[in-house]
Amino acid sequence: MRNYWIITQLFYPDETSTGYVMTKIAETLKDVGIVNVFCGTTDYQSKSLSSSSKLSSHINIFRVKTPNVDKNRLLHRIYLFLYFTVAVFFKILFKVRKRDSVILVTNPPTLLLVVRFLKFFKKFELVIILQDIFPENAVASGIMKINSLSYKIILKSINYGYDGADKLIACGNDMASLFINKGIDASKIKVIPNWADHELVTPDYMVDRNKYFDMELSGKIVIEFAGNIGRVQGLDHFVRIFKKSTNTKLVLIILGDGANKKALKDFVQENEINNVFFFKSKPRNEQQLFLNSCNIGLVTLCEGMYGLGVPSKVYNIMSAGRPILYIGDTGSEVDSYISNNNVGWSFNWKDEDKILKLLDNLPNEADIFQIGLNARKFVLNNFTQELVLKKYKDFFTINQLT
Repeated sequence: MRNYWIITQLFYPDETSTGYVMTKIAETLKDVGIVNVFCGTTDYQSKSLSSSSKLSSHINIFRVKTPNVDKNRLLHRIYLFLYFTVAVFFKILFKVRKRDSVILVTNPPTLLLVVRFLKFFKKFELVIILQDIFPENAVASGIMKINSLSYKIILKSINYGYDGADKLIACGNDMASLFINKGIDASKIKVIPNWADHELVTPDYMVDRNKYFDMELSGKIVIEFAGNIGRVQGLDHFVRIFKKSTNTKLVLIILGDGANKKALKDFVQENEINNVFFFKSKPRNEQQLFLNSCNIGLVTLCEGMYGLGVPSKVYNIMSAGRPILYIGDTGSEVDSYISNNNVGWSFNWKDEDKILKLLDNLPNEADIFQIGLNARKFVLNNFTQELVLKKYKDFFTINQLT
């Protein structure tokens, strides 16, 4: 059986989107070959798990005990990336063999060049699962300038790393197009989306959202953002638009943490916006409750994020039978879902007047309910865990024979 080496900083029991996705892929590949994982640790993992911990007899986990730093601080993140990259370099050097398959996720980006360098000497197969695309996302978030020398050098270096892969798996057609425009051979790119937990997250219209959020929400239309409140989400821009709405039924609930949360809370407090409420991140096993406690799920990506990622939250929002309010680049993957399947509303950030018009004149609850049913049907036909993981299994099975 072929040896698969999955390299991901985030992995079981981490429940962040990347950690969850890579864990499920590992569990799928154990039916195809012997699965080994190089991953990092969190505080919980460091205290509770050893380097020999296994999910099953065919998944071997090798944990790099990464330092405990504040991931919301840029220099701390860079230090963490470099630390993990150096540690993984030596693990690959001494453990991976010729004709093994290395499966690399795009975080941290510093691994791309290191793995390509090792591939040249060790002759293993390299498959890159594209989730977040650096350094373009750093430009979109304002961390880097597109005309800067540092950006141009990093972009060229990272693209060199991508070009060394045997196969790339993109999570959306917009991402595939981005990499074709980079000069990557289209035959090397396979599109496999992320998925919904359709059996765990289902429409439930009996959830007591007043009790769940411990606040009075009767008669309100709740728009909910759940996830990382970071630089690329552009959530602060949405709140500025939301503030202008005259719809007294609207409530915006924000669940999560991230680098921009404090600034966003300060803005809401300073401007006395009394219909925006913040909560800490909720665990994955509460998705059934918090997604069913809203009328509309909010998904935002700042301008310039076309092809750089597909927020995995969209699938479970739809799985809960809730419409999506999406604001981001026109023609992106989420925009195409909405435009072609009537599962919500999609806007560009330049459409501020249209966004405000929708907020002021949202459809009645019956129409919102029907759009939510469309979303649930769309998920069941295209994005169940079984359907998507079968695509991964088929991809690696066929790839193993070539």
